[in-house]
Amino acid sequence: MRCPKFLLCLSALLTLLGLKVYIEWTSESRLSKAYAGPRGTLPGPTPASLEPTLPANLSARLGQTVPLPLTYWNQQQWRLGTLPVGDSTEAGDCQSWGTAAAAEIPDFASYPEDLRRFLLSAACRSFPRWLPRTGGGQVASCSDTNVPYLLLAVKSEPGRFVERQAVRETWGSPAPGIRLLFLVGSPVGEAGPDLSSLVAWESHRYSDLLLWDFLDVPFNRTLKDLLLMAWLGHHCPDVTFVLQVQDDAFVHTPALLDHLRSLPPIWAQSLYLGEVFTQAIPLRKPGGPFYVPGSFFEGSYPAYASGGGYIISGRLAPWLLQAAAHVAPFPFDDVYTGLCFRALGLVPRAHPGFLTAWPADRTTDRCAVRDLLLLRPLGPQDSIRLWKQLQDPQLQC
Repeated sequence: MRCPKFLLCLSALLTLLGLKVYIEWTSESRLSKAYAGPRGTLPGPTPASLEPTLPANLSARLGQTVPLPLTYWNQQQWRLGTLPVGDSTEAGDCQSWGTAAAAEIPDFASYPEDLRRFLLSAACRSFPRWLPRTGGGQVASCSDTNVPYLLLAVKSEPGRFVERQAVRETWGSPAPGIRLLFLVGSPVGEAGPDLSSLVAWESHRYSDLLLWDFLDVPFNRTLKDLLLMAWLGHHCPDVTFVLQVQDDAFVHTPALLDHLRSLPPIWAQSLYLGEVFTQAIPLRKPGGPFYVPGSFFEGSYPAYASGGGYIISGRLAPWLLQAAAHVAPFPFDDVYTGLCFRALGLVPRAHPGFLTAWPADRTTDRCAVRDLLLLRPLGPQDSIRLWKQLQDPQLQC
């Protein structure tokens, strides 16, 4: 359109632009006043979130808005102030909380046994260390002169001796700036052999087993995360990065270190890095390992990094513990970690070098994986073979 009077057109355009800016500013101001956290943050994480915050009311950040679903988790999160603090070795507040919460689920009796057990003790998060009767096997704190740059925190189970040994001989082997720890529950299970003697020997031999006195089952992996965060706060508060990973993963440690050292410092401070799922939803088919009953949770999952292996900044450990006290328990450790990060206003960063669902028929040739940072699952013998190939100074692809 042609305008015969240029100044009149320009004045009109500037007026419209000013009106648009004013409307957007007033709208954002209203949102900020309604949902602001302690530092004036808007609800929900954004890609620009670099510093953790924890609002008094997490409902907006965790996607809980009215009208609220009648499902267990959504109702619990809406009402939750702080989870009870009690001694998990006794029938204290944490047990009572679980019993009362489970009583609200109308079809609780139809839930799988492992999910029922999880819910009844979901608030119990304070467990003593499991120590060998013969003594020894104490895990040393990080000394002031030997703070690891990268802590490899490997989730394992008591009977997986071969997997742990493969990690020690390959990507978890001693290297400058790296420390290896295995996170393991009690070797005294409800079924199967008592592995106390073997685990005690291993603990004494390597002093790299963080053992706690709780039943080591898949739904208790979240306990390993939370107890590790508490251990870090007391024994290794200055660690730069922590890799939380399963013992059937393969980590290309040199490549991972190169990537971490190349990160902008502002990213590194609040890092949550791995293979990220952004649109995951609950699986409703009974019988599967990730089955979620319709009466338990409604909605989509937060963005989260796969529990097969992900990196977090060490400085976030106390923040994650604080967030976990205000986030209703969820049975899957990686989803729960995603919820805690979302509660803090932080988002995961995706990296294509993390592959946590490696097909069994896919090649693990050294040239196919040399640019990856982490892949799983991989058997112990395959890990040893691949590690030796990648260490070959004559490697050419």
